[in-house]
Amino acid sequence: MKEILHIYLRVSTQSQVDDGTSIETQKEIGIRKSKELGLDYKIWDEGGQSSNKDDLTNRPVITQLLDLVEQGKVKHLFVYNTDRLSRNEETWMFIRLKLKKNEVILYTTYGQHDLNNPLDKLLFGILQEISSYDNSLRTERTRLGKVNRIKQGFWMGGPCPFGYEVQDKKLVPNKNESKWVKFIFEEYSKRKTLRDIKQKLLSNGVITRRGNSVWSIGSIEKLLTNTHYGGFYYVTDHKSGEVVRVECPPIITNTLIREVQSIKESRTRQTRVTESNLKTFYLLREFLFCSECGSRYSGRTFPQQYRSIYYCPRIERNFVNEGNNKHQKCSNRRYLKIEETDNLVWNTVVDVISKSHLFKEEIKKQVLGDQSLSSQKEELRKLKNKQKKIQTEINDVNNSIINLETDVILKRRNSNELQVILKNVEEVRQTLESDKEELDRKISSIVNRTKWVDWISDFGERINKISDFTTEEKYKFLKGIVERIQVKTLDTQSHELKFHFLVPYVNDTFMFKDNDNKKKGYIVKNGDKELIVPLDSSKK
Repeated sequence: MKEILHIYLRVSTQSQVDDGTSIETQKEIGIRKSKELGLDYKIWDEGGQSSNKDDLTNRPVITQLLDLVEQGKVKHLFVYNTDRLSRNEETWMFIRLKLKKNEVILYTTYGQHDLNNPLDKLLFGILQEISSYDNSLRTERTRLGKVNRIKQGFWMGGPCPFGYEVQDKKLVPNKNESKWVKFIFEEYSKRKTLRDIKQKLLSNGVITRRGNSVWSIGSIEKLLTNTHYGGFYYVTDHKSGEVVRVECPPIITNTLIREVQSIKESRTRQTRVTESNLKTFYLLREFLFCSECGSRYSGRTFPQQYRSIYYCPRIERNFVNEGNNKHQKCSNRRYLKIEETDNLVWNTVVDVISKSHLFKEEIKKQVLGDQSLSSQKEELRKLKNKQKKIQTEINDVNNSIINLETDVILKRRNSNELQVILKNVEEVRQTLESDKEELDRKISSIVNRTKWVDWISDFGERINKISDFTTEEKYKFLKGIVERIQVKTLDTQSHELKFHFLVPYVNDTFMFKDNDNKKKGYIVKNGDKELIVPLDSSKK
């Protein structure tokens, strides 16, 4: 019975198929070698296996062949060249020891090799180093080619972000998904919670990329931090550490992104938890503060007793923080009835602003603007000129980004230093884009305004509408008028509320510059920002 020449076949890349080392070519040469030696042959076809992770865990055929080597059943082995066995230094050393130990004769296209022969051992060591070096070069060329394609704007591969799809290997907005990206950002900019957005996505049947009808809070939060939607993203080459900035079509405006970022920064984890767990809405919860310890008042409802109260929570907080040296004394244990406190505060604020000349001036500026028709035309001209200048600045910044990225590619300057500069320049560009969008809105507002409205009648209508505000509308209105209200307990039934207004509305005054000639105009003098109002809870 003839001995067997075991022919091991493997390719790792498409390039090896093209340069004459295909499976069929290796097989043909191996069979020819068996005929020269007068041996039978057996084919061991590993197929296509990458050399990037060249170990035995992903190569079952060579593993099985080595088991037979260990059993002494293999004495003649053919490979096209030594790198078919392995380019990995550790793996090749393991295979070579197996072959040497079991006195296997190795055949390649270069001839016959006895691994126990010192000269053959030297030759194989040199061949292994060459194979390892060749593999490193191939890997480096592949890496550099990938980085270069990324710099040209091609998608790096893998799933693209929600809102995009890949066309011609580049990102383009997905018509259906992109509108929901805009929806999520716009809802968040309106200070809607992530839970509210999640519910709206569910009710509208919006499906995630994984086919889920229910969005997770984490997915929405991650989407809001994705820079792709602003028109760019960064890719890091982990070997060199180079950070590549890649342009892509934007889905939302820079202004909207900045609004969302600002809101995200202002929402601490504590406020998010409080917002999500708050079951009852209290109109004055954010405005009332204890004058003694400075704590923000809390609200509580007792359904069975048909009563709701505001109270200083200092005693509760001292109990929770017991042992942490965070105690703060406060003897203010008297509560406020919510209904009567809400009514008093609201009526006081309405009374102050209805008498305030400053507030009327603000309404006048909002409705009419602080200019005549001719001056507004002049303002429009100035805004358009400013718009052109900002666009020129944006173009200059874009050119600077291109030049800096060119320096990175050509390695003219320090890569890390350039990345810092690129980041700063990108922030400047984003600010300019935001300023331009604001100018666009102002120009549109002036152009679309067709007539003047009598500010006095408008003011009267606003005051009348204030009485019909919902609780939520009252809250929004108070946020623009009142900074805080300090609560001081006088006795068991009496309290004192000290209002702190954002603008000196209290008892401001109006006077003509010349009483004999009122055409010369008027001036409004500031009043006070503070007002003290008693609250008597003796009546049930």
